Amino acid sequence: MKELIEAFKALRHAPRALWLVIFAYAIDSMAYFGVLPLMKAYLGTDIGVRPELASTWVSVFTGSLTVVMLFAGGPAEKRLGIRAGIAFGLLLCVLGRALYAGAPFVGGAATVVIGLAVVALGEGVVQPVAYAGVKRYTSAKDSPMAYAMLYATMNLGAAIVGPISAHVRTTWDAKRAAGTTALSGFNAVNVVGVAITATAFVGFFFAMTKRAEAAVVSRAPEGAAGPAPSAPAGKSPFRDARFLFFIFALLPVRTLFAHQWLTMPEYVLRSYSQEVADKMEWLVDSINPAVIFFGVPTITALTKRFHVVTMMIVGSLVSAASTFLLCFGPSTSLLITYFVIFSIGESLWSSRFLEYSAELAPEGRVAQYMGVANMPWFAAKTTTGLYSGWVLERFCPATGPQRTGTMWLIYGAIAMASPLLLIAGRKWVQSGMAPAPAR
Repeated sequence: MKELIEAFKALRHAPRALWLVIFAYAIDSMAYFGVLPLMKAYLGTDIGVRPELASTWVSVFTGSLTVVMLFAGGPAEKRLGIRAGIAFGLLLCVLGRALYAGAPFVGGAATVVIGLAVVALGEGVVQPVAYAGVKRYTSAKDSPMAYAMLYATMNLGAAIVGPISAHVRTTWDAKRAAGTTALSGFNAVNVVGVAITATAFVGFFFAMTKRAEAAVVSRAPEGAAGPAPSAPAGKSPFRDARFLFFIFALLPVRTLFAHQWLTMPEYVLRSYSQEVADKMEWLVDSINPAVIFFGVPTITALTKRFHVVTMMIVGSLVSAASTFLLCFGPSTSLLITYFVIFSIGESLWSSRFLEYSAELAPEGRVAQYMGVANMPWFAAKTTTGLYSGWVLERFCPATGPQRTGTMWLIYGAIAMASPLLLIAGRKWVQSGMAPAPAR
């Protein structure tokens, strides 16, 4: 408890600019995680995309976001700086989500494609530049807790939007069934997402003044409150075999995160009672981020002295093993237990991994390194979407016999490869990393 209190005290005097970056990131996350779990269903019911292919659409979108992070995040950080970069990204997200929500009325699938492309560009700028902002606006002492707070508040936004989404979806579905509106419940949530993102943009744009950005505790050179300086020469992450093995070893367990929006929403809607299905977002959207919000800062403070590889092994093992609880078939108690244990596992390694990637980067190249670190996440999102729709229709169809236990057994076995790979390569990976701080 003492370490936790001391960790929070380190952020007590953090500059306003840091909290504005965290605010913008958290509010935007509400929209992103409110829309994403319903995307596959929205594409099928409102746009007319075949269910087997809708998951591929979602994966292409989430994968393109990672590609943008890799190729556009760095230039945005360098040319625009933190303040203008985040504002620009949020504005793109507002425009893109507005197109996405208007697609059933104007343009159909073509408008969806344009809207998602614009959102991917916006999010691909906001996310890495926000992490660059945390590094810029903190000292080396308080940055670990700042990264944890960024990740935790992102999940707080996701937790809050879950009940909102469930209420909006069921309310507007009832209105549509009564013939009083043409807006589906899925699309009503999309409209709410537009409003939330607009709130983030307006709040950040007017509060994040040049004066607020200048009054920072920064590791950048004095006076460098604008665009980041040119990066010094250094070893490319693409040439670091240990780093690449380390990040790609996490690919199998990351597929479980993709299933949270590719598989889990329709699994709950199809396999559970109507009472549970009506509260789907409470389960799928809110339990995980709520545990993360409280768990990440606490666990980060209590485990900061443990080596990052140790945390990756333990965390990925806990997350992967929790999936086997779903092999016993639909059970509300087991489903809730799964979400809690899975989230504890995520809390053990998620923010430490992001911190490691950001801290490894030279000044001015944080967004680039974050993009490289997210390459396995790109692979997980894109490849999972290629088969998840087919697997869902085979083992968990909307009508007919279901074999959901087999489906989750397959997915759990895939995820277990991550801790096994990390255990096998632990000594080699750690030999190229800095040792954990002394206890």
